[in-house]
Amino acid sequence: MNAQLPNKQDTTDPDEFARMRIRMMSIAYRMLGSVVDAEDAVQDAFLRLQATADVHSPEGFLIRATTRRCIDILRQRSRNTYVGPWVPEPIDTRGQLSDVSESLSQAFLLMLERLSPEERAAFLLRVVFDYEYAAIAEIVQKSEAAVRQLVSRARRHVGLENPRFSAELKSADQFTETFLAACNSGDLAQVEKLLSDDIQVHSDGGGKVFAARVVIDGKTRAAKYLIGIFRKIRPFDLKPTTVNGMPGWEVSLNGELIQVMSIHIEQGVKAIYITRNPDKLTRWQSVEII
Repeated sequence: MNAQLPNKQDTTDPDEFARMRIRMMSIAYRMLGSVVDAEDAVQDAFLRLQATADVHSPEGFLIRATTRRCIDILRQRSRNTYVGPWVPEPIDTRGQLSDVSESLSQAFLLMLERLSPEERAAFLLRVVFDYEYAAIAEIVQKSEAAVRQLVSRARRHVGLENPRFSAELKSADQFTETFLAACNSGDLAQVEKLLSDDIQVHSDGGGKVFAARVVIDGKTRAAKYLIGIFRKIRPFDLKPTTVNGMPGWEVSLNGELIQVMSIHIEQGVKAIYITRNPDKLTRWQSVEII
């Protein structure tokens, strides 16, 4: 059933507000790719609610305020000053792999970077959260016809009519172990064999630690880069985890977390996301998001 904005007084029970907060964070994190920015947007929405009299639908108010704040943040944001590739801030989803929406994956979130703020909002609310066009129009303050155009244009920009990711991701344990062993052993031929033809490696250091300054593509270049990483950080500890619902690892050196990795599997390893920016690693955590 399509989601509707409530049009009558909602309960103000703390449990209801906790449920609303989860939905708000779920929208805001996908919009922004940052836990801290999402939390700021959600907090701002709650403050606006407290300062506004005669709110007949707290949930509708909060969703609108959160989404509009995210649009404002995106309008002000510039990637031009970011050093090297930008990777969405990872969230710890270990133990939840079967329940986590694939729209949380870093591959999906990076895909959203192709969209304007309004396109991103309309696309997410319609495709991921199944809101009616009329409800989205109220949220983004545009006509219903304009919202339909935004969603249609967003679908074209991301190159997918119905975005979804490979079912291989749900049964990837043995593959990821094999891939990890190949990288760790330095077996270039074996690593290349496990990569897809259009492999991309995104390494986010934020200009603060060593990381590639460009996206690495091509089997041989990617394989050499990955093997080089494993050689540089020895001795290290690897802990299997899930990152935004995808297979991944925590990499620690002398007890300190130095990077979080995740892989997107689709006819081999299609993409690898390496987060090394220490600002993002200090916030590595499990976040309650649907």
